[in-house]
Amino acid sequence: MPRTVALLGFGTIGQEIARAIDDGTISSSLGAIYDNQPDRVEERIRQFSVEPRIVTEMHQLTASADLIVEAAGQSAVKEYAVSVLESGCDLMLLSVGALADADLWKHLSTTAERTGASIYAPSGAIAGIDAIKAASRVGALDSVSLTTIKNPSSFEGAPYLDTLDYQVQSLSEPRVVFEGTATDAAAAFPSNINVAVILSLAGLGTDRTRVRIVADPNEKSNVHQLDATGRTGTIETTVRNVPSPNNPKTSYLAPGSVIEKLQDLESTFHIGT
Repeated sequence: MPRTVALLGFGTIGQEIARAIDDGTISSSLGAIYDNQPDRVEERIRQFSVEPRIVTEMHQLTASADLIVEAAGQSAVKEYAVSVLESGCDLMLLSVGALADADLWKHLSTTAERTGASIYAPSGAIAGIDAIKAASRVGALDSVSLTTIKNPSSFEGAPYLDTLDYQVQSLSEPRVVFEGTATDAAAAFPSNINVAVILSLAGLGTDRTRVRIVADPNEKSNVHQLDATGRTGTIETTVRNVPSPNNPKTSYLAPGSVIEKLQDLESTFHIGT
């Protein structure tokens, strides 16, 4: 059944979702847009046949729709997600890295249970989530690891870079810049590693999912390599995503995942786990 969707955040992914609604790819209607830079939104919505409404208060956003799509970063999840669920609106999260905070995840879960709202987390730019979910549900996962390889430019602004004794942008060859749990990776690279947390939620959890991040100055793709073992066998996937020309931190596949999820909510035939 078509939904009324509102967007929390109007960057690269938010614009792609709005475009898919505007051109009819998604049957849902667009209620409103909330962004911390409303002037930027006013300029960007001119491309659409029907200009969406811009709101400046969260209660206006939740009043305009029954499903809020968050595409604004981890800080927005921490600030607004609970109030969205409190309003009774369903919530689709793109910045799932915020859920590495166990207390926040528990708060969101209990709020959703109390209000009857649903939380959706699309697969994003990684493959193999269905297989990981299936193996996890039958207790057949022993280990899960993710190796992410990106051009150093994709890591610009990541807090973890300030702790290194070298400049990632000056690398002339591939170098491992981080190894640790998905919990730590989400805090270290909040704009780059949402895939690690969605993988963790599907499988063994953020503390038992290992993450390795490689900066490669010769790499033009955003690469995600998944390796998992267990009683069901071995799961291995590699995705070489083309980065968005407007934001190298975002892969083209990420907005496609959200659009597919929105289409699935409208459909009577559902593919995948």
